[in-house]
Amino acid sequence: MVIYDERLSVPVRWWLAATAAAAGLAAALLPVGPLPAAAGGALLLAVTAWALRGYGAVRIRVCDGVLVAGQIVLRAEHFGGIEVLDEAEALAWRTRRAGPRARLLMRGFLPQAVRVDIVDPSLLCPFVYLSTRRPAELAGALADARARYGVRTAA
Repeated sequence: MVIYDERLSVPVRWWLAATAAAAGLAAALLPVGPLPAAAGGALLLAVTAWALRGYGAVRIRVCDGVLVAGQIVLRAEHFGGIEVLDEAEALAWRTRRAGPRARLLMRGFLPQAVRVDIVDPSLLCPFVYLSTRRPAELAGALADARARYGVRTAA
C-alpha cells in the first residue's frame, strides 16, 4: 500500500527558460538560414527537455514499510528520528552539517527537506536527507511506516 508518493519535477520556470534559450539560439542562427535556425533551436530544446525530464523524474515513495527515494532504499526498521527541516535548517544539513557518508536526495529548487536518522550502524549511513515539496506529509508517512513496520521490541 502506497502511503506517500511525490515526483520531484522541475519548476515550470525552468521549462520556460529552456524554451527561451532555444528560441534565442534559433534567432541567432537565422542569418545563416531558416533551416539551420530551426534545426539548432529544435536540437537545443530536445536536449534540454531530455535533461530536465531526467532530473525531475526522481520519485519519493513510502510503500509497505519501505522508503524508495531515487537510488535510496530503506526499510522502516532502519528509521530513527524523523525531522522536518525549514529552509535554513535544510541549507545547513545539505552543506556544512552533511557528512561524507550521508545519503542526500537534493533538489536545489526545493528549499524544504526531511532528515531521517538511520539506526542500523551496519548501513554506514548516519542519515538520509530528502528534498520535498511536502515535508510534513512525508515525515508523517515515514513515522506511520516506522510505527507499522518497524522492529518492535518485546515489553
